[in-house]
Amino acid sequence: MRALNPRWSLLAAALATGALVTISTPSLGGAETAPALADRAAALGRSESSALLELYAAESALARAQNDAAVLAERSAALERSERSLAVRTEIVRGSLKASQERVATLLRALYIQGEPDPISVILGATSLDEAVAGIEGLSRATAQNRRLSIEATVHARELVGLKAQLVEERANLTRAENAARASVARFESAVAGRSATVAAVRRARSLTTERLRALEVQAQAAERRSAEITSTAATQSTAAAPVEDSPAPSAAPTQGTRTLVADAVAYHLPGRTASGLPVGVGVIAVDPNVIPLGTRVFVPGYGPAVAADVGTAIRGNIIDLWMPTTAQALAWGRRAVTITIYG
Repeated sequence: MRALNPRWSLLAAALATGALVTISTPSLGGAETAPALADRAAALGRSESSALLELYAAESALARAQNDAAVLAERSAALERSERSLAVRTEIVRGSLKASQERVATLLRALYIQGEPDPISVILGATSLDEAVAGIEGLSRATAQNRRLSIEATVHARELVGLKAQLVEERANLTRAENAARASVARFESAVAGRSATVAAVRRARSLTTERLRALEVQAQAAERRSAEITSTAATQSTAAAPVEDSPAPSAAPTQGTRTLVADAVAYHLPGRTASGLPVGVGVIAVDPNVIPLGTRVFVPGYGPAVAADVGTAIRGNIIDLWMPTTAQALAWGRRAVTITIYG
């Protein structure tokens, strides 16, 4: 860069020392700008909505699995009551069958010891006709009752065996269903935990991004104030310094210059550093070095004094880029044709 006259020394020193502040915040990679952070916050917002939707689906599936498990638990409890009832009934039937068998055994033993009592013996042993008839009827009733009790006990025993087989099969099916339900509950609990962790992580990232964006905006405002202060100080000190005949006043169009050039001036607002290594700031412009060499001092009507300190792939020919403190100012300037004065 060629030597600058005293009027430009303060601005050059400010640029070289980074007094025109560049916005810088911790970044996961690459330059962190307000638009990039805003885009990231919006993307994280969409990710949070998607994660919340997935969490809702997982929680709904978990609720259904828990309800199925509760229904199966009720069935298991009912089946357990049926099994206990079956056990009681089985013991009753076994007792009845045992009692019937004992009665038959007692009767047979009595018959064996006393001999077979036939109707004739009963009649001959009776003291009256009524006693004889009652004796015969008693023997018949005892025999019929024992036979009936034995048949009923056998039938009940068979029924209970069939019922027990049904309960065993139902218990096996219910056990398989309960195992599957518990596995589903565990799987969906894991899914809910994972979705919850995802939502929490996205919310933390979104909160951090929002905080960075706010910090970036605060730093940008501070940079604007600092840049304005530096520009004002530079203008004041250069005015107070000894005047140089061929140096223009920074706030007004210069009266002398190497040459003039009609150029398209495009305004922009982005943080970062220039191709020359200097931070961007007020008074830094990007040029085509084949038209305006880097380090050249220029005056841009409506913008003020500037230094050619940056280049760009889209800057070819009579085009210059003007850095603005805010996006609003850049949009207000837009793109316009100006006649700039070049000092060399």
